[in-house]
Amino acid sequence: MALTSVSGCRKQEDPPEAGALRVLVSYATFRPACLTLTVTDEQDPSRTESTDVRVDPEARSDIRTVAILGREGWSRNLRLVASANERSCNGPVVARQEVTAQVPEVGTADVQLALRALDLDDDGYVDAEGQYPGSDCDDADPAIHPGATEVCDGVDNNCVNGEADAPGGATYYLDADGDGFGDPLALPNLSCNPPPGYVQEGGDCNDQDANVFPRSEELVCDGRDDNCDGAIDNAPFDVGAVCRTAQNCDGNKQCTADQASTECVSALVPQEWFVDEDGDGHAGTSAGFWCADPPVGAVAENTDCDESSRFASSTATEVCDRLDNDCDGEVDEGLTGCDPGAWTVAAGTPPSAVWRAVAPYGANKGWLAGDGGQVAHVDGDTLSLVASCAGAWSSAWTTSTGRVFLGSSAGVLTTRLPTDTGACAPVQGPGEAGLNGMVGFEDGGRVTLFAVDSAGRIIRWVYEEGAPTQAEPELIVQVFDNLRSINGTSPETLLAVGATNVSGVNQPVIWRAPAPGSTEWTREDLGTLPSGGFLYDIDVLSPTRAVAVGDSGLLLERSGTTWSVKPQLTLPSNLTADIRRVVAFGSKAVYAVSSGTDDIHFFNGETWTIASTPPSTIFGLEGTGPTDLWAAGSDGVLVRWRP
Repeated sequence: MALTSVSGCRKQEDPPEAGALRVLVSYATFRPACLTLTVTDEQDPSRTESTDVRVDPEARSDIRTVAILGREGWSRNLRLVASANERSCNGPVVARQEVTAQVPEVGTADVQLALRALDLDDDGYVDAEGQYPGSDCDDADPAIHPGATEVCDGVDNNCVNGEADAPGGATYYLDADGDGFGDPLALPNLSCNPPPGYVQEGGDCNDQDANVFPRSEELVCDGRDDNCDGAIDNAPFDVGAVCRTAQNCDGNKQCTADQASTECVSALVPQEWFVDEDGDGHAGTSAGFWCADPPVGAVAENTDCDESSRFASSTATEVCDRLDNDCDGEVDEGLTGCDPGAWTVAAGTPPSAVWRAVAPYGANKGWLAGDGGQVAHVDGDTLSLVASCAGAWSSAWTTSTGRVFLGSSAGVLTTRLPTDTGACAPVQGPGEAGLNGMVGFEDGGRVTLFAVDSAGRIIRWVYEEGAPTQAEPELIVQVFDNLRSINGTSPETLLAVGATNVSGVNQPVIWRAPAPGSTEWTREDLGTLPSGGFLYDIDVLSPTRAVAVGDSGLLLERSGTTWSVKPQLTLPSNLTADIRRVVAFGSKAVYAVSSGTDDIHFFNGETWTIASTPPSTIFGLEGTGPTDLWAAGSDGVLVRWRP
């Protein structure tokens, strides 16, 4: 079909004789803003066309003519729908008529469609009554229609919400309990002024209780909807919500006895779990009570009596090492010939040597280093001096294969293997202060060495075995404290100790390596200490355990993240000694050397005793395990305990 709006006048010429319909669309008593004719093929409704019919905007009654010409593919049986919209084509349909007609094979046939709507006041808005209502709520008054300005005159001027949208007008709700919120179920009052006892905001779900109203929090955990949101004891109480207790037990939130809050209540009984802190494969530290998702690595059975030592567990065998290895409550029991005091003084060391550092490794092998360029390798009872190794060596560390790293009082480092024959090659560090302590970590042929100096530098040196060139030692951070020692079980668990100057007074200080994802070293909280001064040495036993020693016989133990003060070291004369070096194999097996005596001290977790009295003052103390301890010092002395 082809639709052609040919005329709005009755005298328009007829369409050509080609089989057509002439549709006469009439309207009366309103001005259609949009007049549309839609033609649909009765035999195939998918064929449909619409056209907008031109109208005279000044005419309230008129007849418009539309020609419908035959089109190939369409049937002759058509459904014609005429419709009119108020104000615009997007306005409401206010008049509509539908007819069916048949297109003649030749000639023209007339079809009439009559649209009726009432706009009696001629304000452009059709009466809101009838089959196709318009939007005029008073068709007798041209001043009342949608779009009119609402005023407080007792009339709904714009046909919306009475006078509620007039300046100063609103919808008011009865507020019986005086809480400022009205009853939404009571008949509202639309007016310019609130009647007595009415408020502008509704939504009160209990208009008989002034404590119940919208947008407040739930008052108490009492089984009522106090804030009118349709839920009982919800936020902040959330009664009945699924939750987990602090022990990861599934439960539900319930009101507490005082109705002030909720608690997660579970019928499940949590079980105690244990973790392995010392890395011996046995768990003995309580990880708390859990129903599910215990800490990673936790097990349900306690099989370790001493989680500070990897040399003690329920399946270990008792050996002569001052430890309760088998967790039976006794130390070194039933071991024939076990003599903890039987330390051996090595022969053949230069009497002029002052050994400041000792670094054992492997089976009865180790290195000695000290003043005046003295460096020696020990293999069993054989001591081999390094011919040329200039420096005042104050710290040493060795790999499992015997490569030693040395640090001097002038900030110089060097390294060598037992098989090296040439002079030591000096490597200048980032500073010239004394390198007082070092520790390293092996990864195949790579060694990552960490050292600290008196100027507060923390230094890293990555050494690649066999590489043609080596990286230079690099400064990680400088904390500007006097650092004396560094130790850890991994780069992530490093702790560095020394002293910080506070108003001219030295105070113990410990710095912790950065947490994963960070580069910031953190000062540990040591709590209240009995005295000031230096911390001189530290031994890290596990990620959560460490011991540190210092001036005035100070012994600190770290458990988790907390440092505690242990019994002070005093000499037989009852004088206080400064602890210079420490090596620990658990919190109950701590060896130390101090000022004021040549003794090697032992702490069993409760008291200090003398483990050995070497013939000269000891400066260096280290061990590969509780049955392999080395101590060296002045007059070339080297003593070892290998029971």
